[in-house]
Amino acid sequence: MSDPYGYSDPVERPKTLTYAVYGMWLGGLLSVVSTVFLFTMDTAEMKTLMITEMEKQPTYDPSVFDAREMVDVVVPIIQIGGAVFGLITFGLWIWMAIMNGKGRNWARVTGTVLGALSLAASLSSVGNLAGNAALGGATMPMSTANVALAVIDPLLVVAILVLLWVRPSSAYFSAVGAARQRQRAGYYAG
Repeated sequence: MSDPYGYSDPVERPKTLTYAVYGMWLGGLLSVVSTVFLFTMDTAEMKTLMITEMEKQPTYDPSVFDAREMVDVVVPIIQIGGAVFGLITFGLWIWMAIMNGKGRNWARVTGTVLGALSLAASLSSVGNLAGNAALGGATMPMSTANVALAVIDPLLVVAILVLLWVRPSSAYFSAVGAARQRQRAGYYAG
């Protein structure tokens, strides 16, 4: 594989890294699917649930604001924000797939940080859902597909992180980094 800047890979990319890159592309696809599910969920049920929860709050005062009007404003904001977040997530997955596939160690580190943040968010969401269910609180309606994605995504992230850091992948990142440094040194010397 060659680089547009004249760097070439000193060794063949290991299968472990290739699988990690495929996993990142799959993660990008899943982020698009998840975003599509956001727009296909039952907004009427979500609005009803939000109104009910707002009206149950001890500080709710209908003379200050109407819960129905508030929900009519908030739900489209949630959907648009979710779409923007989905596009950003898709872009990050693809960017990390391309850069990690090229053996860029900074991309491996960045992907690891983003993966850790993703896992923390997943655990937080599961904890929040479990806590609400245990305490009898409201939970947002989730389709079976959303639940499946909520389970698949963290498993995919863990698999990718492991594949990025196993010995063959680490050796590849080291070899590519060393070759790029040698080429840069030759470029600056000549």
